[in-house]
Amino acid sequence: MGPLLESEIGKRIGWKRLRRLMKENDLQSTVRPKRYSEEVYAKRREMKKALPTDLIHRDFFALEPFKRLMEDITYLPCLEQTIYLNTIADYFNAEVHAYRFSEFVDARLCTDTLRDLGDVLEATEGVILHSDCGTTYTAYIYKDLINELGMLMSMGRTGICYDNSPMESLNGVIKTECLYCRFGKSNVENRRIPKKDVMAAVIEFIEFYNKKRPKEKLGFQSPLQFRLQNPKGTYPVPISK
Repeated sequence: MGPLLESEIGKRIGWKRLRRLMKENDLQSTVRPKRYSEEVYAKRREMKKALPTDLIHRDFFALEPFKRLMEDITYLPCLEQTIYLNTIADYFNAEVHAYRFSEFVDARLCTDTLRDLGDVLEATEGVILHSDCGTTYTAYIYKDLINELGMLMSMGRTGICYDNSPMESLNGVIKTECLYCRFGKSNVENRRIPKKDVMAAVIEFIEFYNKKRPKEKLGFQSPLQFRLQNPKGTYPVPISK
């Protein structure tokens, strides 16, 4: 703005004086200001360049439990506010191993879920954890915890939901079978259900989903039943002639 004014009126004017004069005369710029500082934008560009590769490549299958995991955040509309659910599940049997609620979509929600996962798994070294490219999963604090646990990050492409479709499907099951069937879809979407009731329903449903809800691709067993029957996985057994 300073150089532009100088070219227009032939007089140099400093930034501070310009701001003061605009304030005194109740003038505002019509140019949309940047949302973040240049330092923040530079940091975000650096983070995007360092994004992990996709180790899954839509091969949503695992021969043994606790080796290839998926993660995603979904929103849950409530009477008071929207809350967010971050879930980590297993490609082996779609079992939910860890989840957390939060009022904010931030890195803390994901790191807290990850710490819960570390308490569940006997070993985390070399375990693949696949997610989308959301900023919560690209945060340094989250990546540092992944490295501390010895896990391998995997990310689908930006804006391509199919790269994490099993997790998207699980979120859909939670919303449909847990919330819409219990409270009514319009009541949920129009925020008529209190937060405590939504959270209690989700907690109860995940327990039911893991232990009792049959899945066709698991031979109509629940995720937990399938894992207990196949504790070492489902590797093909060679048939002797």
